[in-house]
Parts: sequence; structure tokens; C-alpha cells
Amino acid sequence: MTATKLPADCETKDDVRAEIDRIDHALIELFAERHAYVTRMAEIKTDPHEAYVPARIEAIVAKVRERALALDLDEDQAELLWRTLIDWNINYEKGIITARTRKK
Repeated sequence: MTATKLPADCETKDDVRAEIDRIDHALIELFAERHAYVTRMAEIKTDPHEAYVPARIEAIVAKVRERALALDLDEDQAELLWRTLIDWNINYEKGIITARTRKK
């Protein structure tokens, strides 16, 4: 993703908003791509309890914090965002797995 204008080159609120909109568009595409993999994972797993793996969660969060720090992003905010995303994914996976296993 290449910025049309770097933050320092934005001279108006409209310039900044246009860049934020561009980034939001890219983010939603990435979230949709990630969601497809989460859905596939839920199709592969056989037990709803497999959706919650504390060691995997902590490993992901540690990587996110490390990447955020390297990018000069508040690592606490990045962690909060990822934990929210992970919690949502866990509940989503559990729902798919539970629905599938009840049909059998």
C-alpha cells in the first residue's frame, strides 16, 4: 500500500481524510481476507474448544506488540485491538463448529 500523500504532505483536513479513507479501504479488504482464513480454520477444527488456544493467543499478541513497537505504534492499543479481533474470531469459530457438530 503506497500513500498518495505522506502525512507531512497533507495540507488540509480533506487531504488527511482522503488518506484515512484509502487506508480504511485497504484494511477492510485485509480483514475480509483474514476472515476467510478464520472461516476455513473453523471448518477444519472438530471441537468448539479448539477455538480457544491460550498459548497461540499469547504468541500472536507478543508478535503484535513487537511489530507495533517497531513501527512506533502504541503497543497497548495494538494489543487491545488484536485481543478484540481474536475474541471475535474465537466466538465465530465456536459458532460454526458447534452448528456443524449439532447437525451430525
